[in-house]
Amino acid sequence: MNVPDISVMYRMLPRYVRNLVLFVTILIVSSACSFDYSSVSETESERPDLVMQDVDYVRVKDGKITLHMQADQVDRFEQKRLLQVQNIRFEQFSKENSSPEAVGSAGYAQFWTATSDASFAEGVRITVNSEDLSVEASTLQWNNGQKKLFGPQNDQVLLKRKDGSILSGKGFSADGRSRSWTFAGPVSGTYQEEIK
Repeated sequence: MNVPDISVMYRMLPRYVRNLVLFVTILIVSSACSFDYSSVSETESERPDLVMQDVDYVRVKDGKITLHMQADQVDRFEQKRLLQVQNIRFEQFSKENSSPEAVGSAGYAQFWTATSDASFAEGVRITVNSEDLSVEASTLQWNNGQKKLFGPQNDQVLLKRKDGSILSGKGFSADGRSRSWTFAGPVSGTYQEEIK
């Protein structure tokens, strides 16, 4: 059985019929293949622009270390101006002292580079050596403009001092300017007063 050659048959058709066949073929193919550009751009915006693993970062100002940070992974999102960090450990130094002023760790953190705000999650622990104070929580938020650290309204935040004070409460906030902290919700624990 002989199979006719389609290209020969196509060339034998009148020109207007060939153009019509070509036009119909293009319509069928173009309607069958559609691209959803919105979902492609959404997916691409969710991908980090840069992924770094086993990060060891040191920030130096005026010849002195101000921050030492280590992390398992850092994802950088340029458009969002966001860093997402896995298993972070950090030390913050003051200008006057060579030992860390604050030491902290968290399973997960986000840093907004435009505002210097941050959020910490998955087991947060921050120790402020100058205040002899440690803070433990499931999550904490740092507002750089207000210089305030906030705990979630309905989750417990645990404060410990070297003098034996242990307080646990809800609605925690700490003011970095006045070096004070408060609980807006219920609090329990033991507080050691200073004897003068």
